[in-house]
Amino acid sequence: MFAVPIAHLVGPGRIKATNGRLAFQELQKPALALDVSRLTMLYCYGDVSISGKAMQLLLHNGVQTAWMTAAGNRCHGRLFRADPSTTLARIRQHRVFADPEARRAWAARLVAGKMDAMSAAARHYQRHGAAAAGQLLAQLAALAGGLNTAASADQVRGLEGAATAAWFAFFAQVLSPPWIFPGRRRQPPTDPVNALLSLGYTFLLTRADARAAASGFETYIGALHEYRPGRPSLACDLIEPLRVPAVDRWVAALLARRELAPADFMRQENGGFLLRPGLFGPILSSWESHWETSRQDQSLQEWIDALAVFLRERDLPDPPGSSDVDL
Repeated sequence: MFAVPIAHLVGPGRIKATNGRLAFQELQKPALALDVSRLTMLYCYGDVSISGKAMQLLLHNGVQTAWMTAAGNRCHGRLFRADPSTTLARIRQHRVFADPEARRAWAARLVAGKMDAMSAAARHYQRHGAAAAGQLLAQLAALAGGLNTAASADQVRGLEGAATAAWFAFFAQVLSPPWIFPGRRRQPPTDPVNALLSLGYTFLLTRADARAAASGFETYIGALHEYRPGRPSLACDLIEPLRVPAVDRWVAALLARRELAPADFMRQENGGFLLRPGLFGPILSSWESHWETSRQDQSLQEWIDALAVFLRERDLPDPPGSSDVDL
């Protein structure tokens, strides 16, 4: 039996429950037993079905379950238990983020964190001989200074966009042949490096979305990212300071170790690139290992905790009768 907090199940297969025990059954393979008491998050890729008893067991134990595409590049949806005790936390979030100044302040804090992560990475690569790191550090310092005078969330977004452009120009120089990075291309990713970045960002976004929801927040209402139907804007906010350490540096290290070759990617009809199916499992395992060893889970929780404090400090007094609810 596997006793882990996070499990990844790659289909085709079925999640079932027998005598209160959770298991994943793949076609013509022994069932994989999972300790549901230890699980906090379950990710399913491709054709993964679930029995009614297994669904009840997951809900009873508060295990969030996400269904992803087979390639891991998109989330179809999540199963999670509703928690009425978090209602006031969401009310507080709506009230605070309705204030333009509060949105500006939280957006500026996120972007400052993102620039700090970029600067830390630049200094790391500078120690390893990256000559262009000094120029990037100067650019980031100038942009960070602008955050102090940004008058709106829109101005903060402009500074974030400039910092991201400078970072990716530098990132292209970090990579060695045969890897080429022409700049960030998303929908679809038009080269193997962009395909890896997109995959890593999807892993990160799904993790942040689940953690924010479990903490009682409304994941579709953010500050740096404006509301857009179907987009988890708060989760998009939370991943900004983590993109470089959790994904970009992982991609650079993975390619530097020559764990992949350009032939390991395939071009789709729309011109986008994807990993070949047999490599998805090892790459997912590589990212999880990086997530753990670089302590990104702790970083994500620190940002969620900081958000909770920010909302408490900015909010109006709680409604009458709410003092007995722990936010």
